[in-house]
Amino acid sequence: MQRESAFDLSAADLIALLDATQKSLESCHTTNAVLSLEAQITKRLYRLAVNAVGYGEFVRAKRGSGSDLANRYLDHGNYLAYGLAATAAWVLGLPHGLAVLHGKTRRGGLVFDIADLVKDALVLPQSFISAMAGQDEQEFRQACIQRFNQAEALDTMIDTIKSVALEFSKVPRP
Repeated sequence: MQRESAFDLSAADLIALLDATQKSLESCHTTNAVLSLEAQITKRLYRLAVNAVGYGEFVRAKRGSGSDLANRYLDHGNYLAYGLAATAAWVLGLPHGLAVLHGKTRRGGLVFDIADLVKDALVLPQSFISAMAGQDEQEFRQACIQRFNQAEALDTMIDTIKSVALEFSKVPRP
């Protein structure tokens, strides 16, 4: 997204957020602590995105109740990411409802965990860029799909799942 002129993100602010997140994550010892940290970080990422595009006031609406474009596009884009995540799980023969992190709090947990690999990096900025550009739903959808393709999101999901599984399994690496 750094190449996107409509998204003037402060690299220093993002790096500071990522560094602080890494330090905070090291002290998380429960699933609830990780989920709580995730919520805090996402709110800060929204703030960075709002500032990057000059969106103005923004409050993330819950469960599709938002009427502004950014909220609608966040919901739409997240569902696209969930579809990719379900595909990644299916390709690897994993049950999409496997409880890893999110599965303890909602059905379809593995899909939410996998989608998190790309949502904040791809969907979140594109939602605000498209909202500020006044794009309609179809234009936003096409922009998201293009971002997913450019970032090789499905491959990233599959490779990450395989890497994590190998890292935490007892099976010796080939």
